[in-house]
Formats: sequence, structure tokens, C-alpha cells
Amino acid sequence: MIKLALISILIFFGILTAISLQIPSHIRISKAINLKAGSDSVIGLIKDTGKWHEWHPAYSSNKTNKPITVTPILQNDSEVVVQMQQAEKRPFTSGWQLHHFSNSDSVTLQWYMDFKLPWYPWQKFSSLFYENTFGVMMEQGLANLKQIEEKE
Repeated sequence: MIKLALISILIFFGILTAISLQIPSHIRISKAINLKAGSDSVIGLIKDTGKWHEWHPAYSSNKTNKPITVTPILQNDSEVVVQMQQAEKRPFTSGWQLHHFSNSDSVTLQWYMDFKLPWYPWQKFSSLFYENTFGVMMEQGLANLKQIEEKE
């Protein structure tokens, strides 16, 4: 009986691992919002991590009180890329790009998050829920930035 149970568990784990290998190891979640033309000052809000509590949902509602480490990777007039990590969790890349289109009365602010996952089945399957957690937070953050920009 015990031998059968162990073999069944190993086969079940093997099947789960094989299925999880079909899920990509690199996940990108991306959200965008249109802002009125001349809204370049929004990049200034993003560059200044001291002001993130004004618009970034993870900072304004950090219920765990665990510090979030932000390491700048790239900052220029139209793009900000940082690496973020909360205590003992896997780091991920977060970036914001401001896209200008000719003959348009608006600019588009795109916020993306890149996650690199290990091969573990539980990590791969948990990534299927990232859109419901991080995506909602990103939409709220972009809406907050738009509200701040409209007040100015």
C-alpha cells in the first residue's frame, strides 16, 4: 500500500511538473492609460520614489509593513525602470514608458511588470493569478497618476 501511494505521488508530481513546464518562465503584465498632451511631469512623479505613497497602491496600502526595496535600473525623460523586492520575496522588474504619438492630443503611459519564474510547479501555477493581483493594482496606480496630473 505504501509503495503504491509513493509511486502515485511521484507520478502525480511528474504530471504536474510536465504541465507547469508549458507555462512560460517570463511573465509580463502591462497596463496603459492616456494622459493629456504635455503630461511629461508624470515621469517626475515616477522617478521620485519619495512620492510613490501619493499614487502607488503598494505604498499607500502596505498592510504588511514590510519594506519594499526599489533599485533604479534606467531613468530618462520617457522611461523609468526599477527592480522591486519585498522582504524575502522574489525580485521583479517594474517599468513605465511614456509614448508620444504625432498628431495626437494625448500621450500614453504604459506600466509593465516582468516576472522571471523558477521551474517549480507551484511558482508557475501561482503566476496564473498575477493578473488578478498585480493587474488591478497597476490599473489603480495609473488612475491615481491621471487624477494627480489632471489636478495640476
